Amino acid sequence: MKRKKILSVLLAMGLTLSALTGCGGGNSQEAAAPADREAAAEQPSAEAQATDAAAGEEVDPYGPVGGEVTTIHIGRAESANVTYADGEDSHNNYIVKYLQDNLNVEYIYDFSVDDTQYETKVAMAIASGDMPDVMNVTYTQLVQLVNAGAVEDMTDAFYTYRSEGLTKCFDSTNGISENLATFDGKLMAIPDIQPGMDAVPLVYIRGDWMEELGLEEPETIDDIVAIAKAFMEKNPGGNVNTGIVGSKDIVQSGGGAWHMNGLFTAFNAYPKMWITQEDGSVVYGSTTEETKTALTEIRKLVQDGVIDPSFAVRDGDQCVEMINNGQAGIFFGAWWSNQWPIVSMLEGADDSVYWNSYLAPVSAEGKLNVPMKSPTSTYVVVKKGCSEEIKEAVVKTINYQYDLDQGQADGVRPNGMDDPFSWHYFPINVLHCDYDAKEKQIQSVMDCIDGKVAYEDLSGDGKTWYNGYTTVINDGFRKAADTNITTANGWGWANGAWTVQKNADQLNQVYAATYADSPSMESLWGTLKTQEDEFFLQVLTGDVSVDAFDSFVEQWKALGGDTITQEINDMVKAQ
Repeated sequence: MKRKKILSVLLAMGLTLSALTGCGGGNSQEAAAPADREAAAEQPSAEAQATDAAAGEEVDPYGPVGGEVTTIHIGRAESANVTYADGEDSHNNYIVKYLQDNLNVEYIYDFSVDDTQYETKVAMAIASGDMPDVMNVTYTQLVQLVNAGAVEDMTDAFYTYRSEGLTKCFDSTNGISENLATFDGKLMAIPDIQPGMDAVPLVYIRGDWMEELGLEEPETIDDIVAIAKAFMEKNPGGNVNTGIVGSKDIVQSGGGAWHMNGLFTAFNAYPKMWITQEDGSVVYGSTTEETKTALTEIRKLVQDGVIDPSFAVRDGDQCVEMINNGQAGIFFGAWWSNQWPIVSMLEGADDSVYWNSYLAPVSAEGKLNVPMKSPTSTYVVVKKGCSEEIKEAVVKTINYQYDLDQGQADGVRPNGMDDPFSWHYFPINVLHCDYDAKEKQIQSVMDCIDGKVAYEDLSGDGKTWYNGYTTVINDGFRKAADTNITTANGWGWANGAWTVQKNADQLNQVYAATYADSPSMESLWGTLKTQEDEFFLQVLTGDVSVDAFDSFVEQWKALGGDTITQEINDMVKAQ
């Protein structure tokens, strides 16, 4: 597929931006995300506002770069959980070779460190000025680099060379991701995009225990509490000693496992999120009366033992251990929790054990409130002074990477789909996934089951989901696990995603007023975050009364919260 070459693109969706004074005394600009997707959709697209200076000239978004080999020096993170074929690694694998051959590009890793050390390594590279050509950075680091004039403007390269697939990927965020990387109307980085379904909080409950005790499916908090108390009182399995299992990470902005997100949102509370109020002003969700109410009610659940009081000192591994030991049968997690930890738990369990996932608890309005995550968490930057060929190569590499991820590298794996594959194989190890990818994926699988879509037309890991889901439905989980773990995992992903998609009309998706940081957050947010996390834990464990909430809010404001809130409001008004 070819696109007309655009030599000059003016980002009309770029925002009027707040100044940030950097260590060198210069000014940097903050980009703010739209108040919601609808508002973003109303903004003219950057491409629609482009000046097409070369309408007749065409480029191939997948074509080789230049006549000579283009070399890109990369800084990247490594995941310890990725498996490679014998003799291969992150630099020497079939994906990297495929990209090098097709793009006439050589990828050299200037540094490649464990992902737990990556942010520190990047900070050191920025501080020393010894940066690779390309690396992934956080939003704060992006602001620093833009402020210092240390990164290239990617506007022309991105809108010239991006493929139709990558265009569709960015369009799925309705401008949120591009806005986050836009400074003074210029696209200064290529944001990653992650699936929005991750933010939907589900409750997972031992289905065999519910069946044994004759319990109904839950909808409200009271229903979940009743199930937890029944488990504790009746002790199915003989080892139950608590109700809901959770970890010390009680609010997880992007979704996850072992959190209490759904308990907060049931009371219309959105901690750790900038919320637009009825009068148009923006407030930090952790400081609202709704959050105070939620803390009060959740504290009662801890007092009653419905929530295990030891959550404040527990991590995810310990939560898994409790579930595996049959000490509890309820936890909150994302759609993918049906794959992990559910599949791994079922592998070692008796065949009578099974788990159900539910879209609960709903609010008083009968909806599951969902604090939608930012589509973007990391940004691909190109060092100032890099050639146009390197910028072209970066965009084209991401074009290929998007397509490879969508198709799970089908047709590229040397030995067929039995070869291992992960997006961490990509030289620019960044994920680009349509924001609504999981919704579309599971719907196509179910349409295939209903005979509306041909199996051969399933894309990405749709076939894996289909195979796993139908195997478990027809023959049970043990059959899927015995076939191979990929089949079992496919069922887990499909089952979790279907819990969300089949109930899509019950979702109240709430978008942040902005997903960007304000200028003062770099220096003030660390202290405010620590204060907030400690206070929430102290309230829920009973060390501090919820009556101290108003004092917490006043202290939060005095420590810089008022300054940041004003900056956030100014940013949103400027949109």
